[in-house]
Amino acid sequence: MRRARELAERGRYTAAPNPLVGAVVVRDDEIIGEGWHARAGGDHAEVVALEAAGSAARGAELYVTLEPCNHHGKTPPCTDAVLRAGIGRVVAGCLDPNPKMRGRSMELLREAGVGVDLLDDGSFARQNEQFSHFMTTGRPFVHLKLASSLDGRISASGGESKWITGEPARRRAHELRAEAGAVLVGAGTARTDDPLLTPRGLPDTAPPVVRVVLDPHLTLGARSQLAKTAGTDPVLVFVGEGTDGAKIDELRGHGVQVVTAPLAASGEEIDLGYVLDELGRRGLRGVLVEGGGETVGRFVRQGLADKLTVFYAPKVLGAGGTPLMGSLVVDEVGRAPGFRVEGVERFGEDVAVTLYPRGTEES
Repeated sequence: MRRARELAERGRYTAAPNPLVGAVVVRDDEIIGEGWHARAGGDHAEVVALEAAGSAARGAELYVTLEPCNHHGKTPPCTDAVLRAGIGRVVAGCLDPNPKMRGRSMELLREAGVGVDLLDDGSFARQNEQFSHFMTTGRPFVHLKLASSLDGRISASGGESKWITGEPARRRAHELRAEAGAVLVGAGTARTDDPLLTPRGLPDTAPPVVRVVLDPHLTLGARSQLAKTAGTDPVLVFVGEGTDGAKIDELRGHGVQVVTAPLAASGEEIDLGYVLDELGRRGLRGVLVEGGGETVGRFVRQGLADKLTVFYAPKVLGAGGTPLMGSLVVDEVGRAPGFRVEGVERFGEDVAVTLYPRGTEES
């Protein structure tokens, strides 16, 4: 099962919107076939492993990180492949949260005479946290990523934010973009940094990442890097109702997808719930929120953050710098949004702290 989980990780940046799955076929304690799911529309991990094992799979054991599928999608059901191969026993790491599944495959295999064991191990569910969240809520998994100084500043007093962290931390941030499948920023960050928001330095086989901008008054220019590259990598801009139609048409002429969205109660910001619902309707299972501080603070304040990764650089930027969470205000310690530390990693001179909302299950 450890080997199956390692294999599943090979699809980390290419399998979206499908889950990460690894499979191993074993006979007499020897691995005779293994596989992983590389991308949507391609063979599933079980099929790859069974084909590698060939006729030797009859009577063997199949170890798979996620319950095999039992329905037709872009590929035939994996349960059919398991039965055709004559597998004698299936061991699954966790159930598939897809409403079409949730243990039904295990029942089908058991009824067909196949031995079935479910580990129900939290580490396998955590490996597919984005997929599981999307399947159970219909919304993408929201991962907040921030780069901060030791004193909680995301820019210097003059507004400069490039580069707070070093190259290893920035490389990891590009991996997080690809893993999420979508990256989101506010209008201020789009204007100030003129970012590309594409994952770079990854395999060419990684699918394009959807770049999302919350821009209630449509300040994103047609000459921005986002607009100029919208023809090759998707750009989705949420604007408020009543936005100038000519400006919308200009961006759409560059290939930018513009969505009119309701404003929040303040009347100045895009409704985040609507944004997440719309991203879910578009099939996006995850979104990496990169800033700025006000945008990140809104997700935290509204309890919409499913995960945080904060990269701390060994620098101090002082009181004039932009706060990590923007203008987020907490009047009592007892009412502060709480998080638990899941892990700490070092990237060059920087340190990344991964956190989940307090009360969520530990891996």
